[in-house]
Order: sequence, then C-alpha cells, then structure tokens
Amino acid sequence: NIGHPGVTLVVVRKDLIGNASPLCPGVFDYAANVAAGNLYNTAPTFNIEVVGMVMDWIEAQGGVPEMERRSIAKSEALYKVIDESNGFYSTPVSNPCVRSRMNIPFDVADGNVLLTEKFLIESWEMGMVGFRTLTPFGAGRYLRASLYHGVSLEQ
Repeated sequence: NIGHPGVTLVVVRKDLIGNASPLCPGVFDYAANVAAGNLYNTAPTFNIEVVGMVMDWIEAQGGVPEMERRSIAKSEALYKVIDESNGFYSTPVSNPCVRSRMNIPFDVADGNVLLTEKFLIESWEMGMVGFRTLTPFGAGRYLRASLYHGVSLEQ
C-alpha cells in the first residue's frame, strides 16, 4: 500500500519491454508508456500527490524496515486473538506461512448473522469501521480487517 487508489507503481526489467501481445491495450503496453515518457495516459495528479505524501510519511517513520516491523506486530496481534478465541473468531487462512499482514479475513461465531451484526455495531461504536467487505455477490460470511500502514498497533 503506497497510497491512494488509482496509482500503480510498476518496476519492469528493460529486457521485458516491447513484447506486448497485439491484444494488449496501449495503456498497459510498457513500450508505449516508455516512448511517451510515462505519460501515455493522463496521470491521476491528485493520487500521485497523495502517494508522495505517503512516501514522505513512511520515510519519516523509519522507511520500509519500520513498516515491515509494524505490519508484523499488528497482524500477529490480530491473528493471536483469532487463534486463541476457542473458535469464536476464525479465519479461512489457517496456514500461518500464507497469512496476509495487510488484509485479514475472519468471521464471528462461524458466520452467525446476529453475532456478526452485533460485532459490527459495537466495533463501529468504538471507532472501528470497514470490516464488512461488499462484493458483487453480496456481503459474504467473512469480515476483513485492513491493517494499512496508517493504522497503528494501538488502533
């Protein structure tokens, strides 16, 4: 997570540029982007400005090593609550080796609708929002805790 939606940072080896499929839209053809000075498409200037601000903040906090340390601490704390809840909370990602440090899916009481709604309301009352992930297929059983860089361990 480097900032605002709408910005994609791409690092491409030079030897891979120029091999796009004929079906590839120009905006995704890195050779076209390089030839246009990375201005093939209108740049989302506000989003880029926000990314710059986030990069400055990350650097001031201690850079990537500090962000990694914080991400590990936050995700370990939340997974500990889930894993030690005797099944009240559960996650579909049981293998710790593949668990995300950024977005943690979990459910309440095996997806119990009433307890999930109570959890969401009480979380909202405590200032914790954004657990419900809506998809084109509906809300689904699982909630999601997003531990982005701006979220502190205390939060």
